[in-house]
Amino acid sequence: MTWKEKTIALFDRFENPSFSARNRFLRSATWLAGADDDTGEISSAEIGRHTEIAAGGAGTIITGSAYVNRNGKSLRRQWGLDTDERISDVAVLADAVQRFDSKLIVQICHAGGQRDAAVIGGTRSFSPSGGIHPGRDFGTEPLTQSDILSIRADFAASARRAQKGGADGVEIHGGHGLLLTQFLSPVINRRDDIYGGPLENRMRIFREILSDVREAVGIDFPIWFKISIAEGTAEGYKTEDGLAVAKTLLSDGADGIEVSYGTGYAGAANSPSVIGISAGGTEAPFREYAAELKKYVSSKQIVVLTGGLRSLPVISDLLQRGVCDLFGLSRPFNAEPDLVNRWYEEDPRPSACISCNACLRTAEYGMVYCPVMRDRNEGSWDPL
Repeated sequence: MTWKEKTIALFDRFENPSFSARNRFLRSATWLAGADDDTGEISSAEIGRHTEIAAGGAGTIITGSAYVNRNGKSLRRQWGLDTDERISDVAVLADAVQRFDSKLIVQICHAGGQRDAAVIGGTRSFSPSGGIHPGRDFGTEPLTQSDILSIRADFAASARRAQKGGADGVEIHGGHGLLLTQFLSPVINRRDDIYGGPLENRMRIFREILSDVREAVGIDFPIWFKISIAEGTAEGYKTEDGLAVAKTLLSDGADGIEVSYGTGYAGAANSPSVIGISAGGTEAPFREYAAELKKYVSSKQIVVLTGGLRSLPVISDLLQRGVCDLFGLSRPFNAEPDLVNRWYEEDPRPSACISCNACLRTAEYGMVYCPVMRDRNEGSWDPL
């Protein structure tokens, strides 16, 4: 059997009652630092990068996190979906991606206390209990129940904007140390009201946002969550908690869960962007969590595995064993926007990505790109 015969199921059309795509490869949400810092407007260069990946064969594109209000902006040059003016951003991006028969999922988020100091000017910073977020050196205000109600409304409004713009679904970012993760964390969340204490209370905001977004977009518009299955710190929430949250959201009617792990403040070993991944034994470090969750999904629901996927044999084996439905890649598409087409048409070698995270540092100079591949190509392409 040839390599193509062994892996062809990855490239076949994916069909599910709640979502379909041209194949099982998904561009996992990636901050590209390509939006206007003042308005949050997405740039033509960032739209072009998403389009390159769609043209390069990815069946689904998840956008970089779009903040739902200015106080929830996390990073410089981050896209915003906090006003109706940004509906046109979604419309242009959706048209660009969908013309290649790729689906567009818009990821929406609130940073809570996990913000770069450079983005704070003129805004207020909030977290579940106030204080200083891990790895930051500025204070945050504790959220009141009225504040939480407002944030819930912001998520619903942003999701509705994505729908109006022609997106194929939304993904609510509940991982990697952002606000919803902060509510789950027993260390960061020290509240003594209905949002603090036992896990049932700490996950309450997830369930409320799902309910609010569902009311805003209707029953047929896909709603996914991205979940860090564990916080990755010694005193943080553990895998059983993260899995319990994911299962609860599925029971409440979420259409999909993207399985990730860790937080930005958990150290390199427990970071979502794992370093040192190479094709073979170190791939797919979060596979066991996806496999566990897959046992609980209905026929209308989807599990996406992301993190450290690099080679066709490993990805194909995960599919054959029923670990998940779709496969999310981030840094590999920074290195090779046409990776899926390369794999399908001519060259089954693993991704050129060496998991060095050098791409994450290029935002200092402009939009994120892979400097390793630039150097390999002798500077024949420039970052946009």
